Amino acid sequence: MEETSQEDHGEEALSSRSEEEEQAREGMFKILTKLEIDSAYTSEKLLNLHVLLMHLLAWDNDLEGMGTTLGSSAASFEKALTFDLLCGILESELKDVDEVLDELEAQIVDTSYKLSACKEVSYNVMEGKLAESAESLKQSRGQVSEITLQLAQLRRTLHYIRNGTSENEESVEYSGNNQDLRQKYALRPSDLRHKNALRMLEKSLSRELELEKKLMEFQQNEEQLKLKLHYTEEVSSRMEEASEFIWGRFLEAENSSEVFMGVSKELVGRLQIIQFSQNGAAQREAELKAKLEDITAQLEARDLEVKQLEGTIQENQEIVSEVVTLREHVKLTEQKLKDTEVELKSVNASKQEVLVHLAEMENANESVKESLFEAESRAESGETKIKELNAANLELTEELSFLKDADDKKTKKVNSLEKQLRELEFQLQNSKVSSEAFQEQQNMLYSAIWDMETLIEDLKSKASKAESRTETVEEQCIVLSTTNSALNKEVTSLRQRAKSLEASLDLINKEKEKYAQEIATRNKLLMDMVMQLSSERERIKEQLYSLAKENEKLRVNQCSEGSKYQRNGTYDGDKELPTTTDGGGIGGLAESLQEGETTREEPQNNVEPEVPSASEYSSMNTEIRRASNLRHIPVFAVAFVLFLSFFALAFVKGKTSSI
Repeated sequence: MEETSQEDHGEEALSSRSEEEEQAREGMFKILTKLEIDSAYTSEKLLNLHVLLMHLLAWDNDLEGMGTTLGSSAASFEKALTFDLLCGILESELKDVDEVLDELEAQIVDTSYKLSACKEVSYNVMEGKLAESAESLKQSRGQVSEITLQLAQLRRTLHYIRNGTSENEESVEYSGNNQDLRQKYALRPSDLRHKNALRMLEKSLSRELELEKKLMEFQQNEEQLKLKLHYTEEVSSRMEEASEFIWGRFLEAENSSEVFMGVSKELVGRLQIIQFSQNGAAQREAELKAKLEDITAQLEARDLEVKQLEGTIQENQEIVSEVVTLREHVKLTEQKLKDTEVELKSVNASKQEVLVHLAEMENANESVKESLFEAESRAESGETKIKELNAANLELTEELSFLKDADDKKTKKVNSLEKQLRELEFQLQNSKVSSEAFQEQQNMLYSAIWDMETLIEDLKSKASKAESRTETVEEQCIVLSTTNSALNKEVTSLRQRAKSLEASLDLINKEKEKYAQEIATRNKLLMDMVMQLSSERERIKEQLYSLAKENEKLRVNQCSEGSKYQRNGTYDGDKELPTTTDGGGIGGLAESLQEGETTREEPQNNVEPEVPSASEYSSMNTEIRRASNLRHIPVFAVAFVLFLSFFALAFVKGKTSSI
């Protein structure tokens, strides 16, 4: 039992210490993150201050020439005021940064002393981070010193501007003051050195104190080494699990690399298929372009034919217009003939005068007839030509409609071909996009394979480290196995003892149950006896009450008769009642009760009571004495029951304490 308790205490101490170490690690990580944040903040602030200083230096070059004419221009006065305000702001910000750097330096010193006590891997990483933060702090210190020196120079220029003199005049007029200022400015690096020396002294003192603490901690570490053995056991088990996990990851990486190679091969095959499809699409595109060119050439030829037909139609229309003009000319000639006939009628009177004219007119008439005949023949030929032209025009219109329908169909075909071309171009663009995406995926796969190779190399290095650690852990495991075998033997012996104790406990519990059952049965019997005794007590009380009533009746009867003998007997009975101490048995009580019942029945049966004799009076007195003695029986029974129950409880308690 003591060994198990010691082991429990040791495990509790180990768990508490492990929790404390984890809390310390978390605290150190928080401190380091805070230091990194503060250092980044100071570096950013110093950069901003450096920008402001550059701005002020640019103003300084402008303000040096305005020393003599400062009171003349308001703009220069405003510039000087803003310059002064900015210098004050920069000086206050530098003071704040210097205070923050002092705090950071103190925190770095404290954390370095805390980390020097620990020698774990995580603490080594923390020390590296601390060194980086210390280097950044040194750089920020240098920047602060540079900014302070340049700010001092700016203050000098501002002083020259306020006094209204140039730098050379100020040096000539106030050489003594200038020497004092130089001495003041020369003291600043010495003050810084003094501060650094004091800081180094503080660091050395704190290191001495920490060395003393380390001595105390080394003494404590001797006790903690035993606990660290337990930690090494846990670490060995965890390292075994980690090595198994790493091997599993390594196998998974190999499987995934094989899978990626298969996927890359599939993608390469798909790329080749896409390239073949692109080549086929390009060939189809060339064929479709050739077909389009042929169709466009045919359309151009048809357009030329249509233009020619339109030209012939226009010529036919001109011929028709000429025929119409000829018809009008024929009508005019007919009208002229009519006019000539009228003139002939008018000229018949002067035939003789116009015979010569008639011959001429006949000739002219014959010529006109010939011309008319020719015109009629021309008109007939024109009508036939018009009919032919109308027929040709109808045929041409039909051909035009047919050609237009063919053109519509061809335009539809061209539109469909253009749509197909657009779809092919869209497919080409999609194929180009898919090829580009595939190239990107391939690049991603190559990068993933490269990452996997680097990860595999890292895992191999980690596995080699884990193997070296497992060898050391196996040596420790051999030692622990020997101790574990001894502990197992002790555990088996303790288990046997526990089994024997459990068997004895089972026996004792069974005996307890038996005793409890016996006590319960006895308590039931005692309670039954108590109930019987209480019932008998009530019955006896009723009998005594009835006997007392009968006794009173007898006394009344004795008083009524007034016999002296009876009075003496009653007086003797009254005196004997308190003095009698005979303890008659239950049988006598029963007999007396029976006699009392008989005496009860007698006054009921007999209307006139008989005068009792002296023997009867004596028997009645003895019965009364017995009844008075029986009053104490229930009290004794209850006391006896309580005594038995108390004895049973004491017996059970003794058994339990012995167990």
